[in-house]
Amino acid sequence: MSTKPIRLPSGHPEIFDTMKIEILRMENGESELSMPFLEEYTQHYGMLHGGAIFTLADAACGVAVASVAKEGKKFLTSGMNINYLEPIREGITICRAKVLRQGRIMPVESEVWNSGVCAAKASAIYTLVD
Repeated sequence: MSTKPIRLPSGHPEIFDTMKIEILRMENGESELSMPFLEEYTQHYGMLHGGAIFTLADAACGVAVASVAKEGKKFLTSGMNINYLEPIREGITICRAKVLRQGRIMPVESEVWNSGVCAAKASAIYTLVD
């Protein structure tokens, strides 16, 4: 695994910088991204907000798709579902995603991990657009 974060050839979405999301790995339809626990993304009980977790999962799924999409092809999230399993209270959160089938429509699955515990599982559909 690389020690330096990977940059997308097409450029990073600004939200990656805002939320300190880093790409640790992207290859062959798989990705691994990290995000630090930031107080500004917690809910009123001090746990990481579900929207921040969702954003990390969506980002990881998108990077997995980017690793297999032909250069110059555009794609978007056309649907996504997430199940939250455990709260996230601190540390670095990791999301691993995998493209299940390549084509114009690509299903992707991801798992969000924190402190050795699976905190969420998400499934998404990405669509290539012209």
